[in-house]
Amino acid sequence: MKYPALSDIKQFYDWGCYTDEEMREYVRINWITPAEYEQVTGRSYYKPAVSVDLGSTQ
Repeated sequence: MKYPALSDIKQFYDWGCYTDEEMREYVRINWITPAEYEQVTGRSYYKPAVSVDLGSTQ
């Protein structure tokens, strides 16, 4: 049995113990899948949460 299990990871994330970047590391080391990352964080693994200023004006 591997620890932490997905349910533990989700609980720790919900408590604020893990950042999104730490969650991405779990995917990189094949501990969880990209789909599980999305399940835990509610964010897409493949789309970065970065805002880009394209220089537009209002």
